[in-house]
Amino acid sequence: MPDPATPIDAGRSAITGIDHSVVGVDDLESARARYESFGFTLTPRGRHIGWATANYCIMFAADYIELLGILEPGAYSAGLDSTLAERGEGILKLALSSADADATHAFLAAKGLVSAPVADLARELEIPGNTVLPRFRLVHPAPPALPGLPGFICQHLTPDLLRQETWCVHRNTATGVASYLVVADEPAVLRDGWARLLGPAATKLDRSRLVVETARARLEFVASDALARDFAGIDGGFLKSGMIAGMRIAVADMAAAEFCLAEAGVALLHRAGQLIVPPQHACGAILVFEQTPRGGAGSGRP
Repeated sequence: MPDPATPIDAGRSAITGIDHSVVGVDDLESARARYESFGFTLTPRGRHIGWATANYCIMFAADYIELLGILEPGAYSAGLDSTLAERGEGILKLALSSADADATHAFLAAKGLVSAPVADLARELEIPGNTVLPRFRLVHPAPPALPGLPGFICQHLTPDLLRQETWCVHRNTATGVASYLVVADEPAVLRDGWARLLGPAATKLDRSRLVVETARARLEFVASDALARDFAGIDGGFLKSGMIAGMRIAVADMAAAEFCLAEAGVALLHRAGQLIVPPQHACGAILVFEQTPRGGAGSGRP
C-alpha cells in the first residue's frame, strides 16, 4: 500500500492522492440528517470565513466527504448558488491532496497549467464549547491540468483539527472512498494528461473505462452508456460528460452497512457484493457500498 504522505509521481508535483469530494446540497441540515441516517458520523458544522457557505464532513483515516451548502442566500457563495441552480445537487468537484502547495503550484506553472496564485482558506469549526480554525492552502489549476475532472488541489495546514478519532468511526463501518465515478465521452483521450501528472503506471485503459490510481483512491472515467449499464435500475438521464456521478465507499462489514441503510428506509439496489443508493436518496450522488478491499480503502488495489 502506498504511503499517503508520499507523492504518487517521482517528479515534483507533490500530489499525494485524493483528499476529499465536495457534495453540493440544497439544504445543509437536511443533507446532514440524511447521511447520518445512512450510518455516517458527521463532524460539527464548519463555516467558511467571509463566505455564505458552510459544511459538514464525513471523515475517514485518509480522506473525507464534504457536504457543502449555503447558509445566507444572496451572499457570496463562490458560485455554489449558480451551480446548484444549473445542475442541481451532487458531487461538484474533487480536491486532490498536496504535501506542499507551493511545490504543486510551481510544478503546474512550469507547464502553463495554473490560473491563479496559491490561495489561503480558513473555516470556523464549531466544536462544542469552542471554535477552532482549520486552515488550508489551495491551488486552482487551469482545466487541462486535471483532464476530465472538475477539481482543485488542497494542502492541509492543520490536519489534526479535522481528524478527531471519534469522527472517523461510523456505524455503517465505512473506512473510506475506494473510487470516484466520473462520466467521460472518450475516456481514452484523458490518459496522457493523467500520466503526465501522476506517472504512466498510474493509468490503465480498458475500452470504455480509464482507471487512474492514486495513493488514496482511484478515479474511474467511464462513458455514460457504460455507466448506465453498470447501474441498470438507476435513471441515467442525469449523467452528463465531466460530472462526478458517484463514489464507491469501502465498508468493513456489509451486514452493518445494509442494516443502517434499511433502517434509513433507502430503496437499495443490490448487485453482487454491492449495496447501491440511487442519487435521489443521496443528494444527487450514486453511493456504492462495497466490502473493504485488501489493503484498505484508498490503497489503490482492486
